[in-house]
Amino acid sequence: MITLYQFTISQFCEKARWALDHKGLIYKTENLLPGTHAKKALKVSATTQLPILRHGLNHIQGSGKIIDYLDNQYQTRILTPEDPALKKEAIELELRLDSDLGLHLRRFFYTYMLQDPRQLKSLITLYGPWYSNNLYHLMLPVIKKRMITDMKLNALEAERSRLIINNMLLKLDEKLENRDYLVGDQFSRADLTAAALLAPLCQPTQHPYYTANIRLPHDLDEFQQRLKERRFFQWAKSIYQKHRWEVKAADNYHL
Repeated sequence: MITLYQFTISQFCEKARWALDHKGLIYKTENLLPGTHAKKALKVSATTQLPILRHGLNHIQGSGKIIDYLDNQYQTRILTPEDPALKKEAIELELRLDSDLGLHLRRFFYTYMLQDPRQLKSLITLYGPWYSNNLYHLMLPVIKKRMITDMKLNALEAERSRLIINNMLLKLDEKLENRDYLVGDQFSRADLTAAALLAPLCQPTQHPYYTANIRLPHDLDEFQQRLKERRFFQWAKSIYQKHRWEVKAADNYHL
């Protein structure tokens, strides 16, 4: 049995889920809460980073390493290009997307989500354990402090992240001109990564947890509205539509 330890709403966990679904694998998820997840994560790995994939005695931490592992273990529907040059390009682009888009969009997103505790609760506890709501109220000060510290959530860092995000989005727009995929002419881990990381902004209907169209705080909503006509925005939604068809109903993810 394959088990994925995850935060339901995490972009990086969506990368791992998508890779598992892309390969048609049967797996279960264990949905954890920020802060309290550390005890579970440290039982199977050296750090508290999620996602973590458990497969037999193997524990693989991090979305990129999970894709590596799945491609090595399961040779169907490979996400890593076989051509050496395209493989190098796809992996390098994935790493840049993770650092320049994923981490900074997460910081920008949660800086403003913290201003709306009710909506933050709906995100953090979505399809979590049965005790999620009660624990959230008890743990909110700890959760907020942990998120602020770990992700450097403050207005100054959020503005710096916004500039980095915009720069990465401009590069994506340029790269996507007159082409369907980021690397070569087939869907790869680079496309999966970009679309999954952009999901909080694009809110594609094929995403297992964004189907309800999560309400964004004013600053995030304004940012989203300015981006809607950009090439990358429509591209990400189309990638979900074409390649995330394997998505299960959201409550099927729930243990």
